Amino acid sequence: MDDFDRAVQVLFSPPGPSISPAVREQATSYCDGIKARPDGWRFCWDRFAQTQSLEVKFWCLQVILHSMLSLPQDARLELRSKVLSWLREVAATKQEEVVVKNKIALIYAGLVRFDYPGNWPSAWQELIGLMEQGLPLVDFFLRVLAIFDQEVISDEVQRSQEDRQRSHQIKHAMRERDVVALVECWYRILTTLQTSAPQLVSDCLKVTALYVVWIEILTVANDKFLSAVCRLIADASQSASEACECLAAVVSKKMPASKKVLMLSELQVFARLDACVQKTGSQQLLTKEAEMINAVGEVILEAYVDLRVQMDADSARLAEVAWDSINKLMPLVLWFFANQEYQICVCVEPFLTEFFVKVKSFVKSEQKEMELAPCHSVSLEQVRPILMQTLQLIIQRTAYPAWFQHDPSYEDEEQHVAFLEFRKSLAKIYKRIFLVDEQLGLQFVQASITQLTQNLQGVQPMEVDAVLYLFKEAGEIVKQLDQHLQAKGPLAGAFLQLLECEALVGADHGLVQLALMEIYVRYGKLLALHPDLFPRYGQRVLQALVSRGIRSGTPHSVSRACFMFGRFIKVVKKPAAPLLTQIHEALQDLLVVQYVPSALVPVQAEVSLTKIAIKGSLKADDQANLFEALATLVTAAPTEQQRCMLEMLLKGPAQNLGEILSGASTARCGNDVAGCAGWSGRSIEAIATMSKPFALQHASTAPAWEEVLVIVARILEKFVNHMNPEIGLWRAALFLCRRMVEVLGDRFLGILDTFLPFLYANNDRAELTELTIFAHHLVCQYQTKTGPYLQKWSEHPERLKEVLEMFLVLKEFTEQKAGDQFDPLEG
Repeated sequence: MDDFDRAVQVLFSPPGPSISPAVREQATSYCDGIKARPDGWRFCWDRFAQTQSLEVKFWCLQVILHSMLSLPQDARLELRSKVLSWLREVAATKQEEVVVKNKIALIYAGLVRFDYPGNWPSAWQELIGLMEQGLPLVDFFLRVLAIFDQEVISDEVQRSQEDRQRSHQIKHAMRERDVVALVECWYRILTTLQTSAPQLVSDCLKVTALYVVWIEILTVANDKFLSAVCRLIADASQSASEACECLAAVVSKKMPASKKVLMLSELQVFARLDACVQKTGSQQLLTKEAEMINAVGEVILEAYVDLRVQMDADSARLAEVAWDSINKLMPLVLWFFANQEYQICVCVEPFLTEFFVKVKSFVKSEQKEMELAPCHSVSLEQVRPILMQTLQLIIQRTAYPAWFQHDPSYEDEEQHVAFLEFRKSLAKIYKRIFLVDEQLGLQFVQASITQLTQNLQGVQPMEVDAVLYLFKEAGEIVKQLDQHLQAKGPLAGAFLQLLECEALVGADHGLVQLALMEIYVRYGKLLALHPDLFPRYGQRVLQALVSRGIRSGTPHSVSRACFMFGRFIKVVKKPAAPLLTQIHEALQDLLVVQYVPSALVPVQAEVSLTKIAIKGSLKADDQANLFEALATLVTAAPTEQQRCMLEMLLKGPAQNLGEILSGASTARCGNDVAGCAGWSGRSIEAIATMSKPFALQHASTAPAWEEVLVIVARILEKFVNHMNPEIGLWRAALFLCRRMVEVLGDRFLGILDTFLPFLYANNDRAELTELTIFAHHLVCQYQTKTGPYLQKWSEHPERLKEVLEMFLVLKEFTEQKAGDQFDPLEG
């Protein structure tokens, strides 16, 4: 090894103690000197041809590539001669590393870029001539073509204006001189090397797909070439996947719609596809075939959409041919769509989605101005078989695959996300079919629900969920669903049929119950519009939500059931109101606000105790949904009953507060002041949550609220010196204040007077800002009525802090609203 080889080896060696910085600097300087020599490229080529070191070969070829940008023409001619000689004498018999072959191919492509066709018209012919010397040079031929596309031709690579012009010149010359010969080489490779060199066949197909974009299409779109490609697919060869991609590229070649349809028709592409597509084979091959069918479908659909709006007779004829082609292709599309493997059926979804987006415009419509009508349309009877087949397959494809995990921890897993997106796409296709033929869609829904309820024992839970999911989606499609339900339309009948199936409503499967909950909410309005149905069906739904949902053993199902229970109650609150007592009794043990010792509360800033999960109890958010749902029923009850019903709901949290005040909780809580304060905060938060459905018009409930607010005021006074943010008491108190302004109006001002010392005892700036915002809102609503309270507070030095805070708020408010009657600073 001489100095040059050693210097290059140093450059490629990793950093470490074995090579000092001084040695590395010396090696770099030595190699830079060679780069700077006028004949550096010649030196590097000679060393490349002599050395056995991969690192030296790589470095030398890299220097030559860099030098080519500035080489004069005579030097490039000399380099070209050296490269061709090396290819003939060395490359044909010696196996080189891939990185070396790629660098040589880059040099050859660079020489073509500079000198073809003017100074090197035989560039491609010489490359073709090398192929006769063996498979290594066939590999080199394909490698040069692939690299040349990337480096010089491809429009997907950003290039300068000068480079784009040069690319156009080269492509024009190649079309005139060399493309036919290149395609003939591709054909020979496809037909002679399938057994001996299948990888070269695959590489050839990839190159063909690249060049189809810009070469004259008829050089490959002919019986001879396509037969060779289709044979590779039909034989399920090792190159079948690449053959599918190549055929898709040929069909997808950009050209006018009329020319495209003629080409596909004359070449009998759809008959070829039917003959060559393998319906058995590896998942990889079936996936590639499905992608190919999808590409062909998108192309012929685009052509049909373009042709049918033309007004001439030729376009009408070709539009008919295009529509016939779509019909010929559709069985293949639907066959792949029916495949049990999600990764295969998803490949044809883009075409189906686009087809059903467009198909409504294809169907004949009543048009008074016939001259504006398209030159080709189809009847509803013509598309109905496609609609029906697709509907039947959508139910199968919507069902979750066996591998799908119904666990929130998997919700971000890539495969799960992809399937859920696919499911959404299926729902869009489903809705599009309804838009084309609503009658067919409704008949399908009725039939699927009938079949499900009559044969439930033989249906897997995943399939049950699929039927229910699509039934729910149908409710989004029908315009003015309330009117549909009022008239007891087909969806209303299907909903009642579903509720009649006790085995389904009581099914002990979380996935089925989650799907049913969505349906209860979607169609529950039927039970409100027809109160006579509620005693039979409404109570059945409520029982299912409680027993199979809220009391299920799965945390995710419980949370969803609590949320959907609240939504269902809002839909049917009027007919459900008389059942409040029964519902409350059924849920009473879940509505208990539990005491939690402060020792169990994790020490973490800004964590409210209300978020702690207590074993055997509902999570706070789930419990809040139940509180709000039950309170909603109170607001729907007759006015004279509302106070009594509200007091029943408030009793539990109020008793907790009373126990703390009376000292009766000492046995349970001991001296755990922080624990009692946290318990108080959760109880107050429950009271505030119950107030959410109430407003000023529910005046009959005001005494019940005032009674419990007196207890809350005493609790706040008791814990005014315990303001740890972890306890959550302060935020619960402010939440209740905000709600009581909406529920009691100015009647709350007197009680608020007892809350303020607690609220203003906190020194946390963020919480004081929230309190100030609340005060601003309060004064905005009740300007004149806050005056006496400010006057009273100013007479007590211990209230000075509250007064100053309120003054600042009121001053800001009056400055913003000049001309107001009330000046808060007059006192």
